[in-house]
Amino acid sequence: RRVHKAFCMHCFSMMPRAATVCPVCGRAALALTARSYREKLVAALRHPLAEVRMRAVIALGLRRDIDAATDLVQCALRHTRDVIEGLEIVKSLRMLPGGQPRYQALQDLCAQHPAAVRVAALDALSSLRKAR
Repeated sequence: RRVHKAFCMHCFSMMPRAATVCPVCGRAALALTARSYREKLVAALRHPLAEVRMRAVIALGLRRDIDAATDLVQCALRHTRDVIEGLEIVKSLRMLPGGQPRYQALQDLCAQHPAAVRVAALDALSSLRKAR
């Protein structure tokens, strides 16, 4: 008999689908329902599946959630090999309202992320400077 698995929505460890408490972190599975939509999106940036992270990246950009700027950068720096995700993070950062959090996030990507994402972040910063 095969045991169906699910991800814990707190630590993203695999656990039995029927479990009510995660065997790794000890958090109750139902506690997730008490979180806000924004909190769920930010948590999804740490999900092991790239597709889930990508949905969260896009949603945070569309929501223009300036408070997520640092979380987006941390996601990009955790997954430096995922260039497509990194480029989408830069795109989402461009969509955020102007201000120090967005500017700092793009600077952090310029300083710390390799290759194409660094170039895209630099281009975004240049566009911001020209728009002033």
